[in-house]
Amino acid sequence: MSTDFDPLVTFGPDHAATYDDRFKALHGIKDMIHLALESTFANLPETAHLLIAGAGTGAEVRHLAPLFPNWRFTLVDPASAMLEIAKRHAEAEGFADRCTFHATYVSEVDAGNFDAATSLLVSHFVQQADARTDYFRSIADRLKPGAPMLNADLCADQSGAEFETLMKFWQGMMAKAGMAPEGQEQYAKSFGTIFACHGPSDVEAMIETAGFIPPVQCVQAGLIKGWLTAKA
Repeated sequence: MSTDFDPLVTFGPDHAATYDDRFKALHGIKDMIHLALESTFANLPETAHLLIAGAGTGAEVRHLAPLFPNWRFTLVDPASAMLEIAKRHAEAEGFADRCTFHATYVSEVDAGNFDAATSLLVSHFVQQADARTDYFRSIADRLKPGAPMLNADLCADQSGAEFETLMKFWQGMMAKAGMAPEGQEQYAKSFGTIFACHGPSDVEAMIETAGFIPPVQCVQAGLIKGWLTAKA
């Protein structure tokens, strides 16, 4: 990972305070991912317990908790300021009693027996392939056999012929969200510095190596790709 980027610093109190309103113009993408979660996990047990890896401010839990009133959630994120916002949302919206919060990495959480897991826009911050595989393995180690996981990340094959067109499209989306031209240019350079530059097939191989069945891409919105898999 670039020495200029530290997620624990980037996702500190100032960033956390405004995080929910960032990229508000693009919330339709978040809604699409949440719809995929809702349909993917619809057949889980009535009292399912979900592992939310890299929970941030808890957006996916805010979507799922009202729909599945007997589910429980374990939210894990090393950025304590982000997790504190998630806790406030849970308290204000009445589902805090079904949540536990761990301001740490998934690998530091006691092994559980979770019915499902989410990892949304998390692993793309892990630059090294071995470390990224270990991250996925830390999730697999805490799931029941056959338990599903939905993973979504910024991901593209930079060597592919379509990458330049896709990046220009994504920069246009960033402009829609209010990002200045210089920010858009920096974003184009962020793969391999802020975001991992592993291509889709690389990510799929990491997930499978970590103990999951071969993942199937089920979502794409610009540079965001989402995969459905399950613990092998």
